[in-house]
Amino acid sequence: MKLTTSWLKPPYASSGIDHLGTQAPCVMIYGQLLPGITNVTDRARYYSFYPWLVWSYDQRYAKDDYLHFLERFRRADCLFTLIAERHAQVTDHINERHGVAMVGRAKLVPSLASLKAGKELRLSLYATTEETSQRYFMNRLGGLSQYYAGTLAELQLMESSGRSWTFYSSQYGAPLAQNVDASVPGERFWEVVENDSVMLDDLDELSAFCACNISGSQGEHQQLIDIFFDTDNRYSEEGTQRRRSLGLIQQLAASLPNGWDLTEEVFRGCVYSLSLPDSEAWGIPDALQSTRAHWAVYVRNDLMSVAFQTILSISLQELQPQYAAQRRVFQSVEAFADWFAGSATVAGVLSDLGASSFGDLVASSRANAPALTDWTNDAHEVQLGWQLIGGWQPGVDIAPLLSQSLSLLATLIARDNPGQQPYSGLAITHEALRDYPINLISFRSRSADWQTMSLDRVVADLVVWCLDTHLRVALRKLRQSNRSTFHLRPSERGLEVVGDQVPPPSPTTPRFRQAVQILRDLGMLVRDDSHMTRLTASGRTQMEAASV
Repeated sequence: MKLTTSWLKPPYASSGIDHLGTQAPCVMIYGQLLPGITNVTDRARYYSFYPWLVWSYDQRYAKDDYLHFLERFRRADCLFTLIAERHAQVTDHINERHGVAMVGRAKLVPSLASLKAGKELRLSLYATTEETSQRYFMNRLGGLSQYYAGTLAELQLMESSGRSWTFYSSQYGAPLAQNVDASVPGERFWEVVENDSVMLDDLDELSAFCACNISGSQGEHQQLIDIFFDTDNRYSEEGTQRRRSLGLIQQLAASLPNGWDLTEEVFRGCVYSLSLPDSEAWGIPDALQSTRAHWAVYVRNDLMSVAFQTILSISLQELQPQYAAQRRVFQSVEAFADWFAGSATVAGVLSDLGASSFGDLVASSRANAPALTDWTNDAHEVQLGWQLIGGWQPGVDIAPLLSQSLSLLATLIARDNPGQQPYSGLAITHEALRDYPINLISFRSRSADWQTMSLDRVVADLVVWCLDTHLRVALRKLRQSNRSTFHLRPSERGLEVVGDQVPPPSPTTPRFRQAVQILRDLGMLVRDDSHMTRLTASGRTQMEAASV
């Protein structure tokens, strides 16, 4: 019998993210509530610039030389970023209006200093596909392929097919490109691209391309509003959800009291509690109530996730002492959990909490926790979550973090409404959660079992649940991607921590910053005299339309 053998490539070691899978439901939620905007689609004008760029190329060149297209595309991508940065420098120096989050900015912005010194800037130096220190982007089609292509295809503005470089759609992409073309000096733009040489005067002549100038391009501006707010119901349920989430953000900008800015932290607190930072009720239209409630579920899941991540971090730190002489051998997760739950550190934490069982801790939280509306209070679960994130560092005293984690989880249960499904109204099925064992449904079920258990047994069960889940999630990632994201492994010497760094607890990023930036780009949000983000008159008009 003939046998063929070959070497097996070892898995690629990676620090990984979401080591417990607790963040996955959060991603599902904000993906449903803000479709068409992602964590990397930061600027509204890229939604129109990329369709224009490909359409405009087609008006000038034959489509028979892909390398020619590729080189011009990359030069144009660089030029677009340089225009925005230059416009900031000669106007108000406010980067969030002009150059922030423009593609390749870190590599391209320093080159403006040489331009100011009278030196020539060659676009090809940065647009090269070869690996150099000045290359603006590794991906062949720059920011389009890396960030925007999938989203623009979902919005029917560009084609996802790779069979041709005619990426814009004829139904929606071409009209949008034509609207852009009517308001920008396209011929001059392509002259600079072709010449491969840029001077400051060139950038100034092309300032109409700056990301801040959407409002000055009336057709483009209106079409982008129609896209993001789905004014003609083109995108069905996804368009409705996006419109309502953007409308909710605008409602908050219009409602915030003096001294409070529109930040992600403020948004989280307000949607979770239905209260403004001063604890006053946040009155929002009936049409947005379900959207607000769905965002509250997102925050609840993220708070739960941060608490469980902290338990994982604490466990890994305890398994990885600083000195070899301190190392204990544990042959199983359960053995470590029992030891940890019986340690003096845990005993001190439980004594300070003053509850003999988890049920007692929940009852104490129900009686003594700050009101739901008082979300700026340090003892509120929203603030406990931020304290866990900000308080973690290598070698940290784990006692306060363990206490805050237990308090946070108990408060979440105390606020829970058992008569309502945890993910009610959201398209999250049991099948979708199959690979993510720790979620709001399983947390509710597990906490019911904890009610009569002593707190030290609950701590042991939490540790086992976290460590077993991490092993399961890491094993699934290894099977699917050949990436090893294990931070713990069983060995002949017992449980061993993998790597030098314990992963810190972290929140998810719910596309809020990108949504706010897009609303700024559309002229619907602006900084007032005190530098707080507030609604504009045009933003109020669109907000009212989105709230019916």
